[in-house]
Amino acid sequence: MRRSRAVGRAGLGTGMSFVGPFLLVYAAFLLYPLVQAVRMSLYDWDLLGMAPQWRGADNYVQMLWGTQMEWDLAHLWQLRLLILVVAALVAWRAARSRSRIQYCGVAALLLLATVLGFHPGPDGMWYDPLFWESFTHTLQFTLMSTPLIIGLGLAMALAVNNSRHRGGKIYQVAFFVPYVLPISVATLVWTNVLSPGRGILSAFLANFGVEPISWLGDQHLAMPAIVVMTAWWTVGFNLVMFSAGLQDIDPTLYEAAMLDGANTWHRFLHVTMPGLRHVTALVLVMQIIAGFVVFGQVNIMTSGGPGNATRTLVLHLYETGFTQKHLGAGAAMALFLFAVMFVISLVQLRLMREEK
Repeated sequence: MRRSRAVGRAGLGTGMSFVGPFLLVYAAFLLYPLVQAVRMSLYDWDLLGMAPQWRGADNYVQMLWGTQMEWDLAHLWQLRLLILVVAALVAWRAARSRSRIQYCGVAALLLLATVLGFHPGPDGMWYDPLFWESFTHTLQFTLMSTPLIIGLGLAMALAVNNSRHRGGKIYQVAFFVPYVLPISVATLVWTNVLSPGRGILSAFLANFGVEPISWLGDQHLAMPAIVVMTAWWTVGFNLVMFSAGLQDIDPTLYEAAMLDGANTWHRFLHVTMPGLRHVTALVLVMQIIAGFVVFGQVNIMTSGGPGNATRTLVLHLYETGFTQKHLGAGAAMALFLFAVMFVISLVQLRLMREEK
């Protein structure tokens, strides 16, 4: 008995010697900043070192609320109707699978549809109108970029992994090269490409009689231009992820499907996509997180303009905390963004675990 306990203690000590350094780094660079952010969000914390003043939940109220707030059934009815349709589909799937996490997702969607009904009255206003505008632009960027980058990555992976095409590895490297570029270099390249005066795109379109277009100076074109730049910069990573997933699929499954008379589309739908289920879930989580924290390309290419058309939440957080020197309000925004990404990631990972 004593010997078994001694062996257990020795094993615990050996395990902690391996895990301990990681836990120290994790606590120093992740847990401590998170706790400090929670603490700062409860104060009026000045960047210049003035004594913090207690505000409690005022930073959160200033961020999320406004004056003369009211609830209206018709406010943002298109978006809320879309959310209700998604909630109905999730509820139908939850009823079939009896999944608790899916029922929780339905409850969260219904709560979101209800909360979106609140807005300032005719004579009211948001305490921080730029917060909601920035959050809307962040959602817009995420919804535009996520399916585009994932779809392009999957299509490119299918193309370069086709056994009939040679040089697949060379194409993988060529498409992955932009991903290793620093954000400053990637944005500089695309700022010159999109320049209406000397840009390559304007020179190309001039051959067809198209007048120079200010891609980054137009409120309707600036965000799509940043999405295209982001796709060029990051699609190589998804290409590598999907390529690795394709190589893990057993080739005999395709041979069996062909013997059963399955065409290309059926093989893709019933063999390829189920084989890439876990890779797709991982890429989706990472892509959504990347969309919510977009900052570098917006800050360098447009600085949130024109007319705040590309102002994202992280850019607004940065300017609030470091330009306006309100670290408490900036910390509250960072925690709000963390909570949104945490909930989305948790739901997706739990759904992937249940499917497994």
